[in-house]
Amino acid sequence: MNIKQLLPVALIGLLGTVGTASAAPMTFNFDTNVPGIYNATGFTQTQMGTTVAVTGTGDLYNTRQGIGVGSDALTSSNESISFTFTPNAVSLLSGLVFESASAMTSADFALYGDGVLLDNYTFTNQWAAGNGQSYFNSITFDNWSATTFNFAGMSDNGFRIKYLTVDVPEPGMVAMLGLGLLMAGVATRRRRKS
Repeated sequence: MNIKQLLPVALIGLLGTVGTASAAPMTFNFDTNVPGIYNATGFTQTQMGTTVAVTGTGDLYNTRQGIGVGSDALTSSNESISFTFTPNAVSLLSGLVFESASAMTSADFALYGDGVLLDNYTFTNQWAAGNGQSYFNSITFDNWSATTFNFAGMSDNGFRIKYLTVDVPEPGMVAMLGLGLLMAGVATRRRRKS
């Protein structure tokens, strides 16, 4: 094959990825339907080929309101909980966070994506549950892409993560991009040799 034959193939492979870089959003639920607090050491969950492993600075606990760290199952000041996705990075879209004492604010946790502080998120909904002492907070994130997201507690108002919605790269599109880049590289190399 000469360069004139290879370049169109490479361009088609590259253009096939434009506008179709990800699959439909996927939601990972971290709550349990059973009342009580349960140890969740080594907590993992897999959906459609993507696995999330959840770890914390202390023991993980699973409840009806989600997953948290520590004996009270609430991720509080100086505690953190991490969500690591494999085999690829994901984009964080939204989540539901349970707050024990009051309506949540951005001062209650710091969010990191692969070690970088992420600070653009919106609390889109807050409502009281039960006797008014518990709150659920729906949060919209800024479509960040990372392998590991870390929620660090910044106050004593502990929280649990009930679910996270992520966008996962579509393997076919990633493979197509790789093929397109490979073909472009081969074409460039052959051109340099001639």
